[in-house]
Amino acid sequence: MSDDADDPLQTYEYRVVPAPRKGEKAKGVRSGEGRFALAMSRLFNRMGAEGWEYVRADTLPSEERVGLTGTETRYYALLVFRRATAPPQPIVVQPVIEAPRPPLLLTRSAPEWAGFEDQEVHEAEIIDILAARAAPKLAAE
Repeated sequence: MSDDADDPLQTYEYRVVPAPRKGEKAKGVRSGEGRFALAMSRLFNRMGAEGWEYVRADTLPSEERVGLTGTETRYYALLVFRRATAPPQPIVVQPVIEAPRPPLLLTRSAPEWAGFEDQEVHEAEIIDILAARAAPKLAAE
């Protein structure tokens, strides 16, 4: 069986069929166990040929009418199969590209930018400038 974690977007359709109640006769198969295994094999091969994948077997209760007013609980062995409904659609991840920020225009009103008045300076350059100015101060401490 394949693992659902491999294809999180894969969808399936399911088919539930009753398990065989008795075995099938075949040449060379004499025991009841062998005949039952043959019936199961034929069922699995038939379902597999139609594209169904075996998932599990369950025994489930069913309330059924008995007589005019009575009910009875009966248990049925069921086989669960599944097959993919369509190939999973790939997830298309589009990168978010931000527009470049306009360069900062330094003015005389910013005293910490002395020497860079009226020049276009990009953000990365500002970080380098501030780091260079902070380095001597940090070394002195």
